[in-house]
Amino acid sequence: MMLFGEYDHQVDAKNRIRIPSKFKQELKNGYYFVMGNAKCISIYPAENMEKFVKQFEGISDLDIEAQEELANIFGSVFPGDEDGQGRVVLPKTLREYAGISKDVVSIGMVDRIDIYSKDERERIKSKKTHQERIQFLKGSIKYIIRSTKWIADS
Repeated sequence: MMLFGEYDHQVDAKNRIRIPSKFKQELKNGYYFVMGNAKCISIYPAENMEKFVKQFEGISDLDIEAQEELANIFGSVFPGDEDGQGRVVLPKTLREYAGISKDVVSIGMVDRIDIYSKDERERIKSKKTHQERIQFLKGSIKYIIRSTKWIADS
């Protein structure tokens, strides 16, 4: 599964969107809306939800604080139920969290799609230059490699 690209579109008066056609093939088996890490709505294809859920394995049922946080995360998961014309309602709680009203940007993030309000996307894009982003990611990749090596050597 490979989701790439950035597409501008709009939410209609009934809070519905059409998923950009470039993403539709990857979502043919269904998808879920989830509160994203950033101020966005993430869409996970059905086959990637297991990977998303696995991140939380091992959290004890007896850890009350962790269970409260899990309730917030899993309470924000909604199935993407399209109507006969391929439109899907963005759940109100997720729209409010992401500050989405009309203009949106959908971005393919390899294994998911992130939907931002156009204003939030522009704010993020204006924070750094492309070169600054590449340098940041190079540093993150080096950290991951060092961490993986350290764990393997342990």
